Amino acid sequence: MKKDNTLYVHESEMLWSENGEVYLECGNGRIVFNADTLFNDIPHLAALALKERKKQETQILELLTKIKE
Repeated sequence: MKKDNTLYVHESEMLWSENGEVYLECGNGRIVFNADTLFNDIPHLAALALKERKKQETQILELLTKIKE
């Protein structure tokens, strides 16, 4: 059976950087990013996060509208 390498990050517990790397510690483990690669990915990560937040906002507003009716 293939091992699932997915690491779910609900909340970050600690962030730090050293030696050209950025570390994100969470309850499930640690993610290490190459700082240059992470920097280049930030616009894409932000766009994806904003897209998902907008979906959630739309869903919440739809539910609130139904409550008013």
